[in-house]
Amino acid sequence: MSRGNWFVSFASAVLLLTIAVRANQASGLRPQASESSSQVSGLRPQVSGLGSQDTDYLGSASCERCHQKEYAAWKNSLHIKMTKPVAEATILGDFRDGAKFSDHDRSYTFSSKNGKPMIAISFGGRPAETFTVDYTLGSKRYQGYLSMLPEGRMYVLPVFWHVADKRWIDWKEITPIPEGAHAIRQIWNANCFNCHATNIVQGFDATEKVYKTTWTEMGIGCEACHGPGRPHVALAEAWEKNPALKPAYDTSDKNRQLTDVLKTLSTRSAEPRRTFDTCAYCHGNKKNIFVGFKAGERYDDYAMPFLLSDPIPANDYQGEFWPDGRPNRFNRPQALTLSGCFKAGAISCTSCHVAHGSPFDASLKVDIHNGRDGDQLCTQCHDRPQASGPRSQASAVQASFTGEGLRLHTFHAPQSEGSRCVNCHMSDVNWRLLIRKRDHTMQAPVPETTTAYGIPNACTTCHDDKSPEWAAKQMTEWWGDADRDRRAKSASLADTMYRAGAGDGSALPDLARLAVDRSQGLVIRASAAAYIGTLVTQSRTGGMVAKANSESQTSFAGLAPKAEARKPVVVNVTPAIVNALVGSANDPEPTVRAAAVEALGAVGDRQRSVVPITARLVDQSRVVRSKAAEVLVSFGITELPGAAGEALRKAQDEYIVGLDTFPDSASNHGAKGWLEAERGNLIVARDALNKATSLDPNYAFAWVIKGVLSARDGKFADAVEMWKKARSIEPSYPNINQLIAEAEKRK
Repeated sequence: MSRGNWFVSFASAVLLLTIAVRANQASGLRPQASESSSQVSGLRPQVSGLGSQDTDYLGSASCERCHQKEYAAWKNSLHIKMTKPVAEATILGDFRDGAKFSDHDRSYTFSSKNGKPMIAISFGGRPAETFTVDYTLGSKRYQGYLSMLPEGRMYVLPVFWHVADKRWIDWKEITPIPEGAHAIRQIWNANCFNCHATNIVQGFDATEKVYKTTWTEMGIGCEACHGPGRPHVALAEAWEKNPALKPAYDTSDKNRQLTDVLKTLSTRSAEPRRTFDTCAYCHGNKKNIFVGFKAGERYDDYAMPFLLSDPIPANDYQGEFWPDGRPNRFNRPQALTLSGCFKAGAISCTSCHVAHGSPFDASLKVDIHNGRDGDQLCTQCHDRPQASGPRSQASAVQASFTGEGLRLHTFHAPQSEGSRCVNCHMSDVNWRLLIRKRDHTMQAPVPETTTAYGIPNACTTCHDDKSPEWAAKQMTEWWGDADRDRRAKSASLADTMYRAGAGDGSALPDLARLAVDRSQGLVIRASAAAYIGTLVTQSRTGGMVAKANSESQTSFAGLAPKAEARKPVVVNVTPAIVNALVGSANDPEPTVRAAAVEALGAVGDRQRSVVPITARLVDQSRVVRSKAAEVLVSFGITELPGAAGEALRKAQDEYIVGLDTFPDSASNHGAKGWLEAERGNLIVARDALNKATSLDPNYAFAWVIKGVLSARDGKFADAVEMWKKARSIEPSYPNINQLIAEAEKRK
């Protein structure tokens, strides 16, 4: 081997080591994708991550002629009011000329000009900048306002109208941003675009650095929940012209094939998981991987749900989850996945909610505030409550939802609030956004986690003069040892997740057990697997992941005094830990499989990991396939022989589709550049790397890869220049000094 070739091999090896480290730092290369589903045809859809306008969307007006009742209800629902052009919107905020509001070192002056609302914003006492309100955002709890900037960015202005209180609030009150962070701007068509309109295409042009966003309809139109209308409309028109073509079919909600017959998603008759995925895609916080989701497709083909293990900003001390896995900020779909009803495949969002709108709170089917009638949401499926504990077993009365039978279950007076299903199984656990919302895990109270972590429980929420210890003792007296064991299991889970979030490496064995415990919800299993990878990475990078101020979802370390600062993470990755991850990589849920594959990459035990990761290249789920391709890149594996090689190439192509999905991300271009270089596509690679450094000149990773490619071409002077650029950006970049020193010898 010549000295020049030796150096190129050395540089590549160093770079691969760097990638292996960074691939596990907050999803270092990119987010991933997921499982294919049935479309209206009943076949696996050919999903695409690239932004392109889907011409099968016709707009909600095309539905009105045949579905007048539903259309009228939808027109009055909150869905259509999600995002509206200001000319079509009902403006709720106080835009009287000269109206003022100040908070968190920001001052706002409101006015109108030519019928358009205006907001002048002064940050930190600096001269005000005036923005035109072009769109409204929401109308239920808050109404926000969007302003179109010259480069096509749609700026979410940092002030919201509190609908119930009829007052202005600064976004700091509902968004975890640091004090004084005036440079932060939330861009609607970069951060939150793909759920607030129908058939939206981001349209970012990486060359011009502008957004050319398009959509069929602002707000949540009919087709957002039922799928593109053209196939259904064409079918209905054909039946109308020739009634003989229309087959006889069951129109009830028991007909699982109704969606296929009508060529549009029937949410009331579809499989519960299919309907859940359609709702959850927009109602839950997630990591977007692909765009173009259509109603009826699998959520997991487009996004990964936010997990307990995902990092949050250091200034957000509460995070998105309580340590037991229950969301604390929104009514997240993640919560429902932890319920027994969901695990049994017996529930979806439409089991209780009406998407077209309802006169009742939270668009529910019934008024849950109307005494026992509100429990019809539960009794529509549960014909009797569970009776357990010493008193129940000794009674001749059977448990029921009335009279003494109900008392046996609740130990409260049958007509009291303490005998309401929702008050014990859906207590207030979502405390953020200046409101309280009900728990969707349906979990019975666990006072022990209130004592340990401050997690609310139904008992002391109602009996606020009592302690959690009192509640725990009372529950054991009523429901016996079985309930005490249930609570102990939940408390143990919370303890494990809390320790993992705090960087305690001793949590690894407990995390491994949770990762393969299929009695746990998919979010818990996936979070446990992901935490293993996170802790291993932390042990190698000084205790933190991605950025020095990153926290996990369940860690409250940011609130701890300095004397209790984190110690370096110490882990012992035993064969049992790796075995658990290998098992998780074969979990029934694609979210768990993807998390396990990534964790195996972090552990880095190539001898044990390469085979199970390679097996995932032909996984049913696109997210898992592309995640497997990404992890193999971090191992330096970009080619394989035979059928495995063909599977790898296909998975790599899917991985690149995901990277191309968000062309405004410099890290996506950087990851694409490295992979394409390793695949020999140098023109494509250099183009991607140039886009990366153009979008973010301070992205060190892309400069390092550019240097490697220059070194491979024998252009060592260029390589040194690029590596020095990377070092100036990130002086501690792994092995950068060694790369520069070796290249200097060969200039």
